[in-house]
Amino acid sequence: MIFPVPEKFTRLVDQIDGWLELRCPERAIELLPPLLNAPEARACGLSLRIRALLRMAQYDAAIVDLGELRKLHPQDDWVDLTEAWCRRRRGDLDGAIRCVEQLLARNHRHDVAHFNLACYLALTNQKDRAIDELSLACGLNPDCRAYAVDEPDFDGLRTDERFRQLLRREST
Repeated sequence: MIFPVPEKFTRLVDQIDGWLELRCPERAIELLPPLLNAPEARACGLSLRIRALLRMAQYDAAIVDLGELRKLHPQDDWVDLTEAWCRRRRGDLDGAIRCVEQLLARNHRHDVAHFNLACYLALTNQKDRAIDELSLACGLNPDCRAYAVDEPDFDGLRTDERFRQLLRREST
């Protein structure tokens, strides 16, 4: 869990997390009120509800909760990455890009943020910038090359020689 869990709620959080792992988000949501109603546990409750909403493809509702969570934890990387992911699924690629750029303004060495930004840029046909971001991601975490091989967001880049060279570096 990325947000603090007061000890008295540990068992409940484990139950909710279990329902999410079992892909039963509706059951998880039923258990959330005690967390959401306790100020000291609200951030944890919101993060769990966001996970449930994502499982149910309720991205608009998740974005609302992410906005509240951002007020409680304005510097949290998970909030930015998750909001970007939601916005991408809603077709708001410009919004997704803004979320990831906000994260990178705080932490320019976040490999997942660079990788995701590369995905979103590739989908908006910003090929050069997408390859630059993917290069940064691979420089920070060489595993990103392997992830890029099958990433459908990069399908528009597959014939670009810079992209091909970047992926070939994995085997050298």
